[in-house]
Amino acid sequence: MTDPKKSESLSPSGDDSEDYPQIDKSIYRYVLRHPFRGQLFLLLLTVLTMPLVYISLDIPKRIINQALEGQNLPQAILGFEVTQVSFLMLLSVVFLLVVVVSGGLKFYLNVYKGVLGERMLRRFRFDLYSRILRFPSSKIRRTPPAEIIPMITAETEPLDGLIGDAIAAPAFQGALLLTYLSFIFQQDVWLGLASIALYPPQMYLIPKLQAKVNALSKRRVKTA
Repeated sequence: MTDPKKSESLSPSGDDSEDYPQIDKSIYRYVLRHPFRGQLFLLLLTVLTMPLVYISLDIPKRIINQALEGQNLPQAILGFEVTQVSFLMLLSVVFLLVVVVSGGLKFYLNVYKGVLGERMLRRFRFDLYSRILRFPSSKIRRTPPAEIIPMITAETEPLDGLIGDAIAAPAFQGALLLTYLSFIFQQDVWLGLASIALYPPQMYLIPKLQAKVNALSKRRVKTA
């Protein structure tokens, strides 16, 4: 009979000591457990971007309804008298500044997501390599390096984008959608209702299609 302690020491999953990194079954738990501060910083950037997005939607409306048509023009701004031409120039300059600052924040947001994803992917590869070293040395010697290296490098490469977008992308896209809808509803309620009319069928169909894609992806990974 084999010794249970000996067989447990040879098992790659029998030792849960702190000497080896713990890898969560869910990638989202793994993301939340390690780069949590980075994800909070991405959420902060998202919050700072949304007011600028709303202003970039509101200024063109004011340019058309007020500056070009000459209606409801302010008499003075910061103590200076405003004419129709000067008001149009002021709105144009503000709109340009808002677009530049908003684009800069979005650019920095995307760059930081990439940096965060690369850092997390490097950590994940180190953890995965440490877990592989838990196998018996005889097992590792019999396994060709061509099987181990792609598992650590190529098979984990898609996690780069997923880790960076795990929280930031849903938060940014959701906040962007709410900003657009709030602006549309303020203009016309019926127009807002028409804009969300196709959302319920999409919310029902897309998760089902995505579940099939995820199942096929898991099958591909297991086959590889």
